[in-house]
Amino acid sequence: MDYLFLVSIGPVQDFIASARRTRDLAFGSWFLSELSRAAARAIVDQNGLESLIFPAPASIDMLDPYRRDFLVANKLIALIQQDPQTLGKDVREAVMTRLRRIRERAFETIAFPDGKRPDAADKQIENLLECSWTALPFRQGQYQQTRTLLETLMAARKNTRTFSQVTWGDAVPKSSIGGQLESIIPETEYPDRRDSPERKAQKIRDLYEHYGAGPAERLSAVDLLKRRGVTAYGEHFPSTSHIATLPFLQRLRHLKPPYLSRVQQAWADYIGEVQRRAFSPQLERTPLVHPVLQNYDGSLLLESRLVDVLYVPGEDTSKSLRLQEVKQALQTFYQVLDTQCRAQGIGTARPDPYYAFLQADGDGMGEIINAQAAQGPTRHRALSHQLAGFATQARVIVEKKHRGVLVYSGGDDVMALLPLDTVLACACELARAFKTIMQDFEDHRGRKPTLSAGVAIAHHLEALHRVRQLAYTAEQRAKKWGKNALGMTLSKRSGEDYQMVGHWEDLEQSMPRLITFCRDASIPTGTAYELRDLALRLGIPLDEEADEARSQAGQQFADVLQWDALRILKRKLYVPPGKFPQRQAQEIERTFKARLGLEQDPHPDVAQIQPVSIGDFIHELLIAQLLAKAQRIAEPEKERSRV
Repeated sequence: MDYLFLVSIGPVQDFIASARRTRDLAFGSWFLSELSRAAARAIVDQNGLESLIFPAPASIDMLDPYRRDFLVANKLIALIQQDPQTLGKDVREAVMTRLRRIRERAFETIAFPDGKRPDAADKQIENLLECSWTALPFRQGQYQQTRTLLETLMAARKNTRTFSQVTWGDAVPKSSIGGQLESIIPETEYPDRRDSPERKAQKIRDLYEHYGAGPAERLSAVDLLKRRGVTAYGEHFPSTSHIATLPFLQRLRHLKPPYLSRVQQAWADYIGEVQRRAFSPQLERTPLVHPVLQNYDGSLLLESRLVDVLYVPGEDTSKSLRLQEVKQALQTFYQVLDTQCRAQGIGTARPDPYYAFLQADGDGMGEIINAQAAQGPTRHRALSHQLAGFATQARVIVEKKHRGVLVYSGGDDVMALLPLDTVLACACELARAFKTIMQDFEDHRGRKPTLSAGVAIAHHLEALHRVRQLAYTAEQRAKKWGKNALGMTLSKRSGEDYQMVGHWEDLEQSMPRLITFCRDASIPTGTAYELRDLALRLGIPLDEEADEARSQAGQQFADVLQWDALRILKRKLYVPPGKFPQRQAQEIERTFKARLGLEQDPHPDVAQIQPVSIGDFIHELLIAQLLAKAQRIAEPEKERSRV
């Protein structure tokens, strides 16, 4: 008898979300995919590759352990011909075997006291896994009905699962990341007020080298698994600080001999100074090799991160001689770099402390899947195959084309870290690729799949969980906008948040033009802030309440505000006369009028631009200024062409 077999592996959101570092986040995403891959392989070994419906790998070797090019979602569906009870046991055993292998590889590098791993470590990790399955007899022509009932049974199974008291509970501090599991790092490993300064320093070094933990960071076995586990992409993962420095690192790639060799020597001198004075010689590394930094993390370019490797317990960092000496070494590197950049004629710059977190998701995919499933397992498998193709292409788009780092890409979900100079182009290309790959599918009402994305632009020191929440909120705002849209939030380190949202076709018309104007200094820097001050003086809020406030004030008042905004722009463009070339000033004026809806301009450059409110336009302009700044940092040729 044939059976439709559904497997779900978790937990998903809670496990991935409990991350303090980018490495924790990336490992959590990869880890769940790897366990799902083991489950898929167990199904295929017993029933053949054609039995898998979701996912739908092109070949069996794509289910081999530690594959880089194929991630598997946590929910699998297959059409099998064996006893589901037997397969369910085989799947769970395969998943547990893969989990233990990953755990052992991670823990073999951890130096526990006396070389003995706490019993709670193994129990915490094995108790982490939730592997559930359901199965129903399958009859031809009833695929959709059977699948719907399977999903209902799976939901019931999860809601009625048995909870039991843990066996590893102890009177020790909880994890400082998740807050639920107990820390398995012995308290004797942490600095104590009774320790001498030398002993405290040694303990801090040991915590980092043995566990990857900070001096006050309690970690459970699950946290340690994320911190010390090795993924298919290696054991290192770029920090948010490194992502923020990527535009600057791109600029350094333009250095040519002999200027490059002099900068490389200056960097080697600086790193030598850091290693001589750092508590731990194990400085942050990345899997990415750069001609100047080699494989050192870009965080070492930022003064605000130096305290992480030079921390002394109880020391006033503002008076730390060691820290000041390393900061001076960094400034010496920048001085050499500036000299060589000027000699080559590419100008000087410094890293900007902001980066982008992107989260994207397919729109209405539940209805799309139901519509395809209604046509039978073959059509559902074809949809699954195309989603796998998009996931593979997403990695190429993010990492190869736009210098980002992919955290996760499975099915229609994408999570990535990106530099500011490429984030908008990357998001737009992901949306186009998804639409192209999925163009042969539609839901019951004939709507084809689209992608919505949320982007959070945040300071590199901002808590990762908050940045993820900002990206998620921006994504939800895009979906509420009508889907097939991009939401973006700029969260300043000290100040308010700026938000923009729009459909892809609209933003691809307007935002690149604004960014180009800002990059070329065609729009004076203070324009956005003067427009904001005008709106605030008139009592017009610039947040989500703006629409309601404008409707209360009346359309006539809003029109006056928009025309006054244009007056401010003209003053900046045309006073004094000849400030900008006439053609350039007219192009900017046309764009402003089109975006504010002041005139119906037939000019082809702006005919497709949709009008927005003054508040939305101000936020767009503020975000465009930051993205333009990143492009100026990354592209010295354009800077030189303006001189």
